[in-house]
Amino acid sequence: MVRSRDDKATHGQLRRHNRELMLRAVYNGVADNRAALAQETGLAKPTVSELIGELIDDGLLVEEGHGPSTEGGGKRPRLLKFVPTARHIIGISLSEERVFGALSVLDGRIVAQHYVDLSEAPDDTIVVNALLDVINGLMAQLDAPLLCIGIGTPGIVDSRTGIVSYIADWGWRDVPLAQLIRVNFNVPVYVASRTELAAMGQYVFGAVNGADSLATVLVGRGVGVGLVINSAPYHGGGDIGHLRMAARADTNTVEEDRLEIFLGWQVVKQRIYALRRAYPGSILPGENDPLSYLHLRYAAANGDRAALALQDELSRYLAQVFAWIIGLLRPDHISLAGPIANFGQPLLDQAVQYTQHFVLPDLVQRVTFSLTEAESSLLVAVGAVAQGLRRELGMV
Repeated sequence: MVRSRDDKATHGQLRRHNRELMLRAVYNGVADNRAALAQETGLAKPTVSELIGELIDDGLLVEEGHGPSTEGGGKRPRLLKFVPTARHIIGISLSEERVFGALSVLDGRIVAQHYVDLSEAPDDTIVVNALLDVINGLMAQLDAPLLCIGIGTPGIVDSRTGIVSYIADWGWRDVPLAQLIRVNFNVPVYVASRTELAAMGQYVFGAVNGADSLATVLVGRGVGVGLVINSAPYHGGGDIGHLRMAARADTNTVEEDRLEIFLGWQVVKQRIYALRRAYPGSILPGENDPLSYLHLRYAAANGDRAALALQDELSRYLAQVFAWIIGLLRPDHISLAGPIANFGQPLLDQAVQYTQHFVLPDLVQRVTFSLTEAESSLLVAVGAVAQGLRRELGMV
């Protein structure tokens, strides 16, 4: 019987799937020897032995020591151990201010970082050159084969093709970013939105236990939401800063405006200066001084009325975002990330309280919430690493 190309493709896909099953089982500690893998996966023992041999030859698994013998006193099984240092992955975060890269081993540990700051108004050539510089800087530190490169980018992205459809600030339209990088470095390249990868990083490597579905709300210069639904990334998420809010928290009038106008950092800074003038004696920095959410955190903790007023405003806006997510998706967990997370736990707690004004309180109480104070570029880069693990090895 002559097999068609489809038959061969199906056979190859099945073989890859079975390899991923076994690698994932060893990585997660579900099984640590061939017999246990056969029982766990339902595959025949000869098939398991053949595929395990391939994984050992590839350096992804090693045999190390012996397990206990069976109750019948049989031969003690050789134990299998995952080798996280067998490959490296490069994760990249593109943002308006910086190209940041992280070199990781296969368990998510970061072994090197490199970044290039961008000018105030970079064009596409500047951004691409900075991206190539960061990748080359990390490539110079490889001490194992490079498995793949993952890239998180702002704008509108087709993660299936790796094409960046649109980034207004850089003048990008239909840029084949994955192909461009793949040609330069000859490894698989995966491109997705920053918010999607932030959610993946939180899901795979964050301190979120038992959540099959989660949302990461990323707030900095813009506002975005990344989603993991039923343990898989949702590829349609991203920037929501263009969505319209129904009312301002600091007025009694109804005014439609973009969400980014209320939560974007450039506007928040102007609001801080206005509140500082409205509340004489505020300890918040002046207009010519450095300013960050950490200053707000300190001031609010010390009872500064301007900082507390802004905390109340921001928590109301965040509550509406949380309510949209809960009303539509019913996630297990929502994390607040990006620079705004440096405002601290009181901001999140107040936002959760206000969320119950916008959606049924019972629904809110079924969701757990957390702050992710890790720098957002690192979170996105770690998510790009998680994406590479998922796409190349099926491990997460």
